[in-house]
Amino acid sequence: MTSAQQKAARRKKRTSKHVLKAKEERKQQQETDNNDETTRNTQSNKVKKKRKKQHHVKDPNEAASYLSAWKHARGAWKFNKNTQSWLLRHQYQPEKVSKGTFSILLEYMQGLQGQTRTRTFADAKSRANRYKEYEKANPPTNEADEDTKKDSSPKEPVEDEDDETRWKRLDDHEKRKEYKRARKVLDALARDEQEE
Repeated sequence: MTSAQQKAARRKKRTSKHVLKAKEERKQQQETDNNDETTRNTQSNKVKKKRKKQHHVKDPNEAASYLSAWKHARGAWKFNKNTQSWLLRHQYQPEKVSKGTFSILLEYMQGLQGQTRTRTFADAKSRANRYKEYEKANPPTNEADEDTKKDSSPKEPVEDEDDETRWKRLDDHEKRKEYKRARKVLDALARDEQEE
């Protein structure tokens, strides 16, 4: 060892006052956090909120333009799996997939192949059957009662709710709309299979 190395080894390691003060403050903060359970819950809620904010929500107009490009400008159109999945997932929701977009989507679905086609067909069939069972369990009453039911229930779409929760929230008219769309999907996919 050289003399410089020996001097460095003998020298005391000193810590700045501001570093010591920061360490002490962190230690006190950790102690209060451990004792205060609400603080931990608040911090975890903040993290959850941040995660939710990062969730991307597709614009329905983006999906409509994707289908429009598929129909009218095949040369400029490019396949997008995420957009296709979004369309197939939300095709029964008129507030997200408009009537015009849905009619183009029916044409688009005729080109589906493999597992996507099978899954779409099975989903449409289950939705149609669900409505038929609902209709049997709840026979329609007179029209005056139906009008009051429609007015009394608020229809606010909720993001990221599961299908069963959404189904329970829908009024009779919207359930019927979903059924009609499911029948159209079944007809479009079945018609294409009959042609082959």
